[in-house]
Amino acid sequence: MIPVALCRDLFLINTALLRAEGNPMAFNIDEQINFLKKIDFFENFDDHELRQFLSVTKWLKVAAETVLIRENTNERVFYILIKGEVMVFKTLEDGIHAVQLTTLQSGACFGEMSLVMDVKRTAGVITRSDCFLLMVEPEIINSSNVFLQLKFYKRFCEILVSRLIVANERMTSIDVVPPAGRLIVVKLPKDSLDINKPKLKPTSTPTPTSAPTSTTSFVTENQKMELPPLPAKKERGVVRAFQRQLTAALELPYNRLVGNRILPLLAGESENTLRLADLVQMDPALSWKIMQVANSSFYRRSVPIATVPHAMITVGIKNIQSILSEYIGIKQRRKAFSGHKEVGRSFWRHSTMVARIAALLRDVLRLNMSSDIYLAGLFHDIGILALDIVEPCFYPHLSDPHSELCADLHAAEINYISIDHGQAGALLGESIGLPESYIDVMRFHHAPIAARTNQLSVALIHLADAFAIQHGVGHCPGTGAEIVAPIGESYAWAIIQEHHRPFSDINVTEFINTFNSELSKTWSSLSDGLTFS
Repeated sequence: MIPVALCRDLFLINTALLRAEGNPMAFNIDEQINFLKKIDFFENFDDHELRQFLSVTKWLKVAAETVLIRENTNERVFYILIKGEVMVFKTLEDGIHAVQLTTLQSGACFGEMSLVMDVKRTAGVITRSDCFLLMVEPEIINSSNVFLQLKFYKRFCEILVSRLIVANERMTSIDVVPPAGRLIVVKLPKDSLDINKPKLKPTSTPTPTSAPTSTTSFVTENQKMELPPLPAKKERGVVRAFQRQLTAALELPYNRLVGNRILPLLAGESENTLRLADLVQMDPALSWKIMQVANSSFYRRSVPIATVPHAMITVGIKNIQSILSEYIGIKQRRKAFSGHKEVGRSFWRHSTMVARIAALLRDVLRLNMSSDIYLAGLFHDIGILALDIVEPCFYPHLSDPHSELCADLHAAEINYISIDHGQAGALLGESIGLPESYIDVMRFHHAPIAARTNQLSVALIHLADAFAIQHGVGHCPGTGAEIVAPIGESYAWAIIQEHHRPFSDINVTEFINTFNSELSKTWSSLSDGLTFS
């Protein structure tokens, strides 16, 4: 074992060497802020804003001849060049050479179009020298302080306008525009050749060689259900454009068997409000409707309503009965997932079991939380119901355990819908004024490392989701169809250790084994009373 004193000395020596070569990553936070102030991009940012910015970005040191941005990819990041030089290029048809479009020096930004549009990269960027950069994820900026967002957008507008002026000057000045023979052509590094070779875009979804038709049939419940063709793959559009479709006006489908159990409680003088609340909380769509009404402008309090019982008290039992009666009547005319019952059962079973497992995890860990972790679990995949309305031919393919949806649902959603269910749920939650904790859970439950607020809630739902899938309760009917990363490797455990100090002394592997064993023993009681249509 290396002595602690030696480790400290090695760290100090390494830090000194990094400072000597001007590496800003070696500076403390105040030194980093002072360093950024010397960069043109940040000239109008104050110390507080720079501190906020540094908390949501990553420092990178990149060697020369490294491709940072590749053409025709959908990477959702942009960069600010702190030190060094990069080249913007466009690949030629041979896939080996490229035309140099321009070079950028310290203080420039690139890839910034990903801040406002989800489009494929139209040009590549490669380093021409050793570079220090700040890497920024647009979704993080879009969820940060509104004043910081405004400064960023203003700065990007200034940069884009200045680049447009330069482009106009080049187009109108024959002396500036180089003849074709004077274009600067460079050879690309070997590690970038394959990905930058032009690829033929398929005109339609390719049909597997084993299937002679464009649709696939599966036998379920003694009936032959034919899957519709997958929708055509889409170019990634502006995520915010989905706000026009993912709004409070959407009538989400509910579990019909739960609705049938609720109907007797909606007529006459029902005094069993606790029973009504329990049944409502067995279904994501019905709970969503109650929360939507309670958080509407008509009932809005100084703070958002965060639980179903509180919402029922706020709105009033008579009004709740009337709302549910009307909602259930409307929803009985529409089938979720194009009538594929096995997909619907899997969705509702997964949502309710994740909610119950999350509540059990909270109790086992003895966590004090202000938000309703059960409701957060119930809502975590609500975006799937919304996207099923927007693209009804997509989710029925979850009934095929060999489909790309079961292999990687997130990637398939991006390819075929251009938005994933986490983003869709967050947009839907924002439209009805849902508490931020639920919105963060929906947006980040598959990537807890990206969450900046409500991290504990996000971590618990992420783990509950993983435990549910491990026990065969995922979105794909049957067990073993979905591939998930080992639970023990999840960043969620680090979040729990950070927010709950007593857990720092717990062996995570032993805890997972014990909790899994307890889940297996109590599974029947944990799923007791759940009905899936």
